[in-house]
Amino acid sequence: MTHVAAMFVKKMIDQAPDTLDRAELFASTGITEDDASDPNTVVLDTQYYSLLETIAAAEAPDIAFHLRTSAAMKCADFGAVGLAWKSAPSLRRSFQRMDRYARAFNKTATFRLVVKDGFSMWTHQRLEPKRLGMYLSTEGTLGTYVAMCRETTFPENKPHAVQFRHTEPAGSLEALEAYFRCPVTFGAEIDAIILPEERLDRNNTVGDESIWRFLTTHIEQTLVEEDHEQALDRQVIIQIANMLSEGIPTLSDIAASLGMSARTLQRRLAEKGYTFQSLVDEARRQLAEKFLTDTRYSIAQVAFLTGFSEQSAFTRAFKRWAGQTPGAFRDGAHESRI
Repeated sequence: MTHVAAMFVKKMIDQAPDTLDRAELFASTGITEDDASDPNTVVLDTQYYSLLETIAAAEAPDIAFHLRTSAAMKCADFGAVGLAWKSAPSLRRSFQRMDRYARAFNKTATFRLVVKDGFSMWTHQRLEPKRLGMYLSTEGTLGTYVAMCRETTFPENKPHAVQFRHTEPAGSLEALEAYFRCPVTFGAEIDAIILPEERLDRNNTVGDESIWRFLTTHIEQTLVEEDHEQALDRQVIIQIANMLSEGIPTLSDIAASLGMSARTLQRRLAEKGYTFQSLVDEARRQLAEKFLTDTRYSIAQVAFLTGFSEQSAFTRAFKRWAGQTPGAFRDGAHESRI
């Protein structure tokens, strides 16, 4: 049994024809519109597919509501995961971060970044159930990734091609081609967005700088100020924090980002009484506490953003750092603001 975040229910209903009653559409998925505002609310995937089929029937024959939904999606809609995507220095790194999240925390579908013959394929695999609602969901899902690519790079960004496993369009073919702005084919072995390799290595237009401010403001406020220069430990923690959504960076990774050798960084940290591992733990703890105070981010998302491969490992580490579970910390932070 798999579930879909209620956010997608609300987004799809927002694009439904006015002839349909919104309250009835929400009720068909077992939630209310207010429920959909809670980032932890989910619905059964079969209920979600039925919803899409209902909207499609009302919009037929020119079905495009799912693509309008895709176009309206922003990285910010995806919480910490979207933040990690948007903060990556290149589109390849964005996909790699999403690949890591999908492997560890997404139980609804399988996503992979595959390089082949000079192209990168962002593949999507969800084989069951074979029904119109799932096909509409798949078209919308790949459409959402294209929207995120356009937000992170440039509005005119278009794939080399898009392919789907289902044998004919779930929505309007004209709408699909207009949205993706590239050849769209059906009956493929796997659903995929295909992008030229060189496109993935261009710098993202947003990139690290603006998102780093968001990630590091809390960290900078909690570390001791040094008047003459930014403390080395702070620089290392900031660099680690930005890379955690790709997994734990190595000493060499951080040293290179600071323009020095790994040996030099290790020596300078030792002179100040630090070890690299202690700063990794500090970066993870600082980020975890920051994001746990914001209920828009699920605990699984916080685990991802702090470099853990599964939520249980994050919970154990956080209990070691804070003496309580992430959920208890979040509840306490919420109560202190009331």
